[in-house]
Amino acid sequence: MSVFDIKNLPEKSNNELDKPLIMLVDDEVENINVLRQLLESHFQIITGLNGAEAIDLIDNMVDPTKIQLIITDQRMPIVTGVEFLEKIVDRMPDTIRIILTGYSDTQVIIDAINKAKLYKFMTKPFDPVELSLTVKRGVEAYQMRQALVNYAANLEKLVEERTEELNEKNEALNQALSSLEQLSLSDQLTGAHNRHFLKKFMPQELAKLKREHASNINENIGLMMVDIDFFKKVNDSYGHDAGDRVLVQFTDILKQSCRESDWLVRWGGEEFVIVARGQSIEGLEQLAERIRKQVELNLFELGSQQTINCSCSIGITCFPFLKNHYETLTWQQTLNFADLALYLAKNNGRNTWVSLIENPDSEMTGSDQKESIDSDSFYDNVMTNLVDLIEQKQVLYHTPIADKQLKF
Repeated sequence: MSVFDIKNLPEKSNNELDKPLIMLVDDEVENINVLRQLLESHFQIITGLNGAEAIDLIDNMVDPTKIQLIITDQRMPIVTGVEFLEKIVDRMPDTIRIILTGYSDTQVIIDAINKAKLYKFMTKPFDPVELSLTVKRGVEAYQMRQALVNYAANLEKLVEERTEELNEKNEALNQALSSLEQLSLSDQLTGAHNRHFLKKFMPQELAKLKREHASNINENIGLMMVDIDFFKKVNDSYGHDAGDRVLVQFTDILKQSCRESDWLVRWGGEEFVIVARGQSIEGLEQLAERIRKQVELNLFELGSQQTINCSCSIGITCFPFLKNHYETLTWQQTLNFADLALYLAKNNGRNTWVSLIENPDSEMTGSDQKESIDSDSFYDNVMTNLVDLIEQKQVLYHTPIADKQLKF
């Protein structure tokens, strides 16, 4: 039976509870009493008369790791000091371990260091001052280690919290950047794409088209310029708020008429561009006619129970404009041909469409003349001498205008 059992301790004051807890293990009561008298002013003390009893006491403690330091005799019945410490070292790895022995046994010292992970090996009779100082330094080492462990744990927790917080902020930032990019690529009024979108993504589409065009010259990208007729009168007569309402409703008609894969771009003001991948010129003309009819039949709401009718004009072409000369014109130059076709639609009564395409049978554009076309001169020729090129049947136009005769 232990001389001093923790369960039999009297009620302690707060000052007592603040003292570090240590354990004394010795099979001689006199030795325990000497150690207790030496140390009890600075420490709470629990005792065991041998290693087995000490282990039993530890087993019954709620938290044995609160024992900051153990002093044990080596030569005890049943369980030696080294065996006792070896049994508890994994359960109480941070507890400081000291062995006292009256024998200078080298093997015991080696075993104590290797198996029991000893802090100090002291021989009897011990120097009280040295022992007292050793215990104090041992407890300080324990407390310092615990402080470091707690600091590391708190630091790790803080790092985890900061990392989680940083991840959340990064996610929020990525979402904000994604939203910002989406805003930068979209027209704020209509929700259609804007010019920046076209400039950013058209090169990727052209690279894909070029690979496909190498094996099939009929692969193309349809380009359409769509403009609301007399839109300035809407703003002048009903105000810009009414004009904005018309633009939003007009955009909805274009979206509903186009395929999901088509790009709808607000080019500026009341002018829109439609990019239709893989559409034949006949398919583009059918799309243009569908848009024209939908706009003509729609009743545009201006607010305050006011409505108006509108119409639109459309210019159509394809990239590459010259099927056998893929590199001759840029997509921007080809889009200007669609703008030129739009001008012809406007100049011929509006509420119609005009398409401009190459004449595949023309000597100038035929496959046997691959090296004879200068890009700048051909582009300038179309933009300034379109009538001559049409009369020479180098460029063809289509339109639903009744007599098919355009005024240039």
